[in-house]
Amino acid sequence: MATVKLTSAAKEDVRDLDGAARKKVLKAMRKLETEPEQRGQPLGSNAKGNLTSFRKLVVGDREFRIVYKIESDGEVVVVWVVGARADAECYDLAVSRLKLYANDKVLAAELEELLEQAWAPRR
Repeated sequence: MATVKLTSAAKEDVRDLDGAARKKVLKAMRKLETEPEQRGQPLGSNAKGNLTSFRKLVVGDREFRIVYKIESDGEVVVVWVVGARADAECYDLAVSRLKLYANDKVLAAELEELLEQAWAPRR
């Protein structure tokens, strides 16, 4: 069973949703706990950026997307973006966050801490 973690930006994305949408998204995220590699579709690369290591999970009637990455051991799923499908906006946001996070030492430390917590022996 995988542990689903959200970046602080993804947490804000969820908070910004209305109640019904939030409920749908959280329900979809729970599905990522089991076989996350089977749940979403792989993303690719385009002129705006490279998301080849990420996957997308469609929520509702194709209303929302969850952009996530499965860590190499398959036990941790990190959600990077939760957004409306509109005009591939969520993918552009994922690329911009990826670029921002690559240069952000605070976020890098936060992600490292999340991964350490996820890989720590369970009690």
